[in-house]
Amino acid sequence: MTPRPVRGRGLLEIPGITLGHAGHFTRERLTGVSTILPPPGARIGVDVRGGGPATHETDVIAPGTHSYGADAIVLTGGSAFGLATVSGAVTTLAEAGRGFPAAGLADTVIPLVPAAAIFDLGRGDGTPRPPTADDGAAAASAALTAANDTAVRTDVRGSLGVGLGARSGMQTMRSSLGSFAIRLPSGYTVAALVAANPLGSIGMPDGTLWADPLLRSFGFDLPPLGSLPALPDATEQTASAKNTTIAVVATDARLDTAEVTRMASGAHAGIARAVRPSHTLFDGDTVFGIATGEVGMPTDFVASTLDLVSITAAAADALSLAIIDAHVSAVPVDASWDQPPTLADIAPEFTAAFTALG
Repeated sequence: MTPRPVRGRGLLEIPGITLGHAGHFTRERLTGVSTILPPPGARIGVDVRGGGPATHETDVIAPGTHSYGADAIVLTGGSAFGLATVSGAVTTLAEAGRGFPAAGLADTVIPLVPAAAIFDLGRGDGTPRPPTADDGAAAASAALTAANDTAVRTDVRGSLGVGLGARSGMQTMRSSLGSFAIRLPSGYTVAALVAANPLGSIGMPDGTLWADPLLRSFGFDLPPLGSLPALPDATEQTASAKNTTIAVVATDARLDTAEVTRMASGAHAGIARAVRPSHTLFDGDTVFGIATGEVGMPTDFVASTLDLVSITAAAADALSLAIIDAHVSAVPVDASWDQPPTLADIAPEFTAAFTALG
């Protein structure tokens, strides 16, 4: 048996994880924030590879710290300014009683909320208006609502939340939020959610995707793209350096903190396989990891290690597919918005076929 990719509900194919979005999708302002809620007891990790990260509280979830995990993960637009969304999320989570108990302070909890931001400043009318603490509170509230009401169906892809202002290929094409899952023969599910906003391109001007070998390996029969926007020449590249790809990879396997950190680290290969160049000085590429622990690992050391290898490889595959999904899912806008094209504008047959994947 081989791994089976599932577009479906993407990250939400992992039971127990919920998601909420807030943002601004107007001609004047394209930016937003997404909040991911892991289930209680989940193990959390992170790996930062880009040369220009904008992050918050990533050290506190590193192996060897006292942290019990995270109460939420925030992915936001607005670069460093957008990290203000975390304060709104923290306040909302604390009001809902989510957080670790503050010693000696009755009825007080302190939510742990690591976060990362993409650079999308000015991607509406050119005015830098990053998401705010109120937006962070709204996204956290939406995620809590989804956690408390199983009937709520949250979108995992498209021009929403942190993906609203995303672009790629030195700002030549609009991107968005993408998500994909992979079911392994061993019984684990691995999934990725990504705001794909890279300096690099997802393929060559002739339409050949860097991830084509991966797509073929899964047997996807997709129409040719035909073309992709040509990249600016060297004299224009510095002006286009406003980027960063941020993601969450998750599994239902019972990993410890070191193992889920290794999964996040290995998932960066998925960025490198789908985007060229990746992890540049102008990208703050950051991948968070979540392990919910619903499916136990083998007790035998060798078998457990082999399973961790397959889970990490699947995380990279899911992230590559999610990056393509982020480009496929970007919502086209009217020409009066003066925005770059989406993949749907450039290759409608490809995007229709990819969207139809199960």
